[in-house]
Amino acid sequence: MSELVLSGLGHVLNMILNVLQMLVFVSVFISLLGADPSNPIVSFVERATEPVYRPLRQFTRNIPGPFDWAPFMVLLAIVFIQKTVVAWLLMRGPVM
Repeated sequence: MSELVLSGLGHVLNMILNVLQMLVFVSVFISLLGADPSNPIVSFVERATEPVYRPLRQFTRNIPGPFDWAPFMVLLAIVFIQKTVVAWLLMRGPVM
């Protein structure tokens, strides 16, 4: 029974991380296009990603150059979590 819970938790966590990953890519694309911030979709993406970016910007603020490195760091963290935590949870699940 606990194997099913761990496997289910792994799948849910993986789906959440995939959605966050897509939002980060959309956020980068929007920032490159310079989309209208009053657009509801742009506003939603910003509200969803800014709380994730904000703590990382404290560390990336001093990196020289015109780029915002916070999305890149978020993507690295997502991949790391998927390859370690999610993989571990899915390995603990039942073998089908």
